[in-house]
Amino acid sequence: MDDFNGKVVVVTGAASGIGREIALAFARRGARFSLCDVDGEGLSRVRDELASMVCEAYTEVVDVSQAWQVEEFCDNTYRQMGRVDVLCNNAGVGCGGKFEEHSLDDWKWIMGVNLWGVIHGCHFFYPRMIEQGDGGHIVNVASGAGLIPLPAMTAYCCTKYGVTGFSETLRAEAAAHGIGVTAICPGFVSTNITKTMRSCSGTERSSSEEVAAKVERFFMRCGYAPERVADATVRAVEKNRAVVAVDAGTHLGDLAHRLSRGLFDILVSRWARMMDRWL
Repeated sequence: MDDFNGKVVVVTGAASGIGREIALAFARRGARFSLCDVDGEGLSRVRDELASMVCEAYTEVVDVSQAWQVEEFCDNTYRQMGRVDVLCNNAGVGCGGKFEEHSLDDWKWIMGVNLWGVIHGCHFFYPRMIEQGDGGHIVNVASGAGLIPLPAMTAYCCTKYGVTGFSETLRAEAAAHGIGVTAICPGFVSTNITKTMRSCSGTERSSSEEVAAKVERFFMRCGYAPERVADATVRAVEKNRAVVAVDAGTHLGDLAHRLSRGLFDILVSRWARMMDRWL
């Protein structure tokens, strides 16, 4: 798919960060939109931005962890827009800390948004995209943490590995219908995910709140702009790529992990101890 003029693009988590930039990137190519997020005010701002670009956009406040809300969003999208050509399951949240200090509520929260949100999006939109009979593309935003096991991020890695594996498997099935599926795996990106992240663990030097503040400062200082992820997303749809490691660090980490899991295990264990001392 290399012509997006008039195509309908659905983006979840579209009110800010990567989701907003994905919408703007497709808007510059003439797409129309159905957007959702839990942040209604942010959605309104994005809708106004798209209107200034003369792009049609339907918006709806949706919690993607709730199946019934995604089902209603899907129905309303088809009622308003008539079809869907590109589905971007982007909504996500963060949760960090040692496994033993995660509560089951933490697990339910992050699994609900990061993994079930993707499943819900595909469950309701994918069959209707098949019925259209003229192909399309699904983009599931995973993470570098969906390719590389990272200490103190057990829950987050679990959900993002799930998104990557789900995407690669669905891709094999969807090809029979002319529908591409891509897992986008960015590294450290400067977005609001660090502001809503749950930090479950402290260290000897810092409380869990102080750890969260340090992580946020690191992402804002060292992370790259979400526009880079949006550009990679558009290229992935154009070229029908399967898994996209957006940055060099993710590429190298993924390669090191696949080449020698034993060596990677030693390196990441040392890194975990070093991070514990730093934080």
